[in-house]
Amino acid sequence: MPPALSASSALRIAATALLAVAASLPLTTTAEAAPPTGVHYKKINSGVSPSWYTPEFERRLLASGTGGVRLPAGATLPGGVTAPQAAGLAQTGIRPGQWLLTLLGSDGSDNPLGWCSANFVFKKNSTWGLGTAGHCGTVGQPVSAYVVPPPASGRLPGLYVIGEISLSRDNGIGDDFAMITIYPEFSSWMNPTMPVWGGPEGTYTGDQVGLPLKHFGHGAVIGTGGTPRVGAAHRWDIEKGSGYSWVGVAAPGDSGSGVLNLSGQAAGDLTHLAVDIEGNVVGVAGTRMTKIRQIARDWSLVNGSLLPL
Repeated sequence: MPPALSASSALRIAATALLAVAASLPLTTTAEAAPPTGVHYKKINSGVSPSWYTPEFERRLLASGTGGVRLPAGATLPGGVTAPQAAGLAQTGIRPGQWLLTLLGSDGSDNPLGWCSANFVFKKNSTWGLGTAGHCGTVGQPVSAYVVPPPASGRLPGLYVIGEISLSRDNGIGDDFAMITIYPEFSSWMNPTMPVWGGPEGTYTGDQVGLPLKHFGHGAVIGTGGTPRVGAAHRWDIEKGSGYSWVGVAAPGDSGSGVLNLSGQAAGDLTHLAVDIEGNVVGVAGTRMTKIRQIARDWSLVNGSLLPL
């Protein structure tokens, strides 16, 4: 098995790809670009389960409260990568791009796990929140995350039950977002900066087609361990401007991850695949940040550093 990329190597590769996209794609407005015909949007399945995640393991995790549970020895993610090898699981704190496990079995359902990614950090008064996709869980369900605690905490890396879903909208493309209210015990662990890319820095409200877009998520195989990816904006007018799409790649587990534009502004989340009439995947889509801010109107987006600290 090849070694995982270091964070600096991943940043150089991702930056090179971003510059290549930026150099090759013209920027136009949505009005200047003819919308594709025969495209529909398919929700990305969040039900990826690693073999080691058993009902017994979930019971231990729930019983731990906020104490956390170490991953089993040799635990692998879909794609065969182990947590210590994965550069995307090495950053400290709870932050955009976090690998999330919604504990669906906590309500007695047969499907015990929803594997998703976080988008951005929010705040409501003194309460911290973390965004993901609405189809990753319903209100009241607890959510765990693989966290490398800040060194000052004296805690070990592992899965921690970080909060529970307090808001969830699962109404299709352009209306798919959930807020996880973070337990107060983890307030000092919150970090609003996205790994590798940095940001967010405000909200993107434009409509430039061809605009380079970048995201960081934990999709199975293609995003295993946390992978930075880059694409190009295709549409900003889906569902009267609530949804958007871009030319890019995603896989189960990427649902909920955050998307930035070239300058670090939050464009929205990632929730759907764009599929043509023959069933071919032609892009990725999600809910625009302008719509997310309407859904989560009591919450404020927390800006991160433009350097990926």
